[in-house]
Amino acid sequence: MIGNWRINVGFGGFGALLTWLFSYASNPIGTTLVRGVYAFATFTAIAFVISLLLGQLLHPSEESGPAITDAQDESSEDRGSNLDLITPDEGDELAEMMKERWSDGKGEAQSTSFQPLEPKQLVSLDNPNPEEVVQAIRRLTDE
Repeated sequence: MIGNWRINVGFGGFGALLTWLFSYASNPIGTTLVRGVYAFATFTAIAFVISLLLGQLLHPSEESGPAITDAQDESSEDRGSNLDLITPDEGDELAEMMKERWSDGKGEAQSTSFQPLEPKQLVSLDNPNPEEVVQAIRRLTDE
């Protein structure tokens, strides 16, 4: 548990004092004192619950987990403390894969040589032919 009972009681006293200050001007002294006691109990309980939760989050108990031997405990303490940023060298494997693909690709490339695209008709936009423009508009409106 984080802290001790003094912190819980101190937080309860702060809540009681705050409630008493807000309630003093509009209520009789008896009602103000009763509300202060209720606020003290509530704020103390809230502080106790918060300290228990923080204690469990920051210092988890070893009883809740599986039983760990001393040898496993030493290795698990160091686990995750070092970060290995070195990737394994796979350059040789990658080079072999590239050679295989290159040799497979060469056989296919030799049978089919490079042929540039040959469009049927190129139209210049500088001096458009009116008939071609009309045909292009008709094709676009049909689709």
